[in-house]
Amino acid sequence: MKNKKQYISLLVLFLGLFGFNNSSFAQTELDTTTIITVKPFNPTLSDAIKIKDNPSIQDTDKIVPTLTYGFLSKQVPVDFEVSPILPAKIKGEPLVKLYHGYSKLGFGTNSTPLAELYFNSTRNKEYSYGFHGKHFSSKGISSNDYSAFSDNQIGLFGKRFLKEFTLNANFDYDRNVIHYYGFPENSNPEINDEGALKQRFNKFGGSAGLTRNFTDSSQFDYNFDLNYHHLSAYLDVAENSFNLNGSLSKFHKKELYEINVVTHYNQLNNLIDDNKTMIIGLNPHIKTTSDKWQFNVGLGLYISQMDKSKFHFYPQAEFKYDVVEHIIIPYVGITGGVTPNNLNTYYNDNPFINTTTLAIANTNQKYNIYAGIRGSISNHLTFNTSFSKQKLETLPLFVKDFSNVLENQFAVIYDTLALTQISGELAYQKLEKFKIILKGDYYGYTPENEIKAWHKPSMKINLNGIYDLSDKIIVRADIFFIDKQFAKIYTTFTDASNQIITKAEAKELKGVIDANLGIEYRYTKKLSAFINFNNIASTKYQRWQDYPTQRFMVLGGLTYSF
Repeated sequence: MKNKKQYISLLVLFLGLFGFNNSSFAQTELDTTTIITVKPFNPTLSDAIKIKDNPSIQDTDKIVPTLTYGFLSKQVPVDFEVSPILPAKIKGEPLVKLYHGYSKLGFGTNSTPLAELYFNSTRNKEYSYGFHGKHFSSKGISSNDYSAFSDNQIGLFGKRFLKEFTLNANFDYDRNVIHYYGFPENSNPEINDEGALKQRFNKFGGSAGLTRNFTDSSQFDYNFDLNYHHLSAYLDVAENSFNLNGSLSKFHKKELYEINVVTHYNQLNNLIDDNKTMIIGLNPHIKTTSDKWQFNVGLGLYISQMDKSKFHFYPQAEFKYDVVEHIIIPYVGITGGVTPNNLNTYYNDNPFINTTTLAIANTNQKYNIYAGIRGSISNHLTFNTSFSKQKLETLPLFVKDFSNVLENQFAVIYDTLALTQISGELAYQKLEKFKIILKGDYYGYTPENEIKAWHKPSMKINLNGIYDLSDKIIVRADIFFIDKQFAKIYTTFTDASNQIITKAEAKELKGVIDANLGIEYRYTKKLSAFINFNNIASTKYQRWQDYPTQRFMVLGGLTYSF
């Protein structure tokens, strides 16, 4: 098709060149030609030719400038002043003012006078000393003419502070008077001499000790204590008791190596004979501690002598683990040992004992396996729970002495018991203003020979609290529960063969729930007044068989510091 167009164009040009005029040309008719294009038109442009080389100037005379630098030297004076840094100080709480003396006077129902006096030194880096005295007495139960008692105490104490040691010593004198007023029920004995019901205990005691001021863990640490008392009662009853305890310890890396020594000697003279007991104990152990746990393992080696010498061996171990930082700390352990008994410990437990026929025996705790959890629920609330299984040999139990005509004194018998104990304690404290403690103990006794564990209650619960209102009014409350207990009695009957038989039985003594309340008002920092309400529920209760306790009582008075 393109060639045809080119031919037509050449023909027109040829006719023009040879002189064909327009008229002649116009009269000529040309055939109409139809051009059909099959392929679409696609215009194209040829590529442009680009100059690829960059232009450059060829300079044959190149000039390089030379630069010259100059410095102007001038000294500028500089002054430097050193400001001293003061040493760091820990600002403690302001010291509370101490007074040399404190006195307390009061009087209550049932003719109950109270007098206390304390005198001591104030703060001193070299020594401290003091004196205290107390008198407390009462006519006792209003319905009982023989229940009066009197407690008197005088004490001296002192300490000497040296660079490496602290020395201490004290002397005490106690005079206690009680009456055996616990007659059996439905008995009305005729008392011709009130002095026959009276008992008086005089005790002289003293102690001395030395404690090393522990300042360097790489050195040995040691201390010892010496205790002595002489106790006398009516009918030429006398007791002399010595105790010497000491310890020696040293740290090596993270382990603490320690040896404890225990010696106890007791001699009781009464109508039976000289009753002598002695205990010598050695307790070596090792304690190791990490960030999370603490492990203590050792041995208890004891020689106990009464009628004959006995050797006792006890494994001792305890493991504690801090599960959550001081919040949950479970612990488990095993221990054992020999506990000394004497007339003084029996009197502190039950003052109505028959001293003339008393025989002393030490208690052997064969084992005590325990486990528990302690910790804190919050910054103010802490708890402690424990469970233990124990085996106790020659445990003292108090029963009525039926050899006595009036049956108003207690004898001491000994038995072997298995003991299961469950304890729990919950304490809440907010600063020094408010504090409350709830504590409960369950005791499950299984005697080997006796029917019951006489005068051993199976449960005790105490709720104690103190509230300080602006350091002006202080309120103290005590609510307690003591479960029932059992006393040993004998019944006589005739069997089928007309033989008279005496049988031991258990008499139940009711439990008690009661409360005490004390209120103190501080008029000034030196002068205050107080009033105490004891046994508010006024519940009838016998802690010891046939010995009822005082019921509701009010005691009030004043205190003064000087």
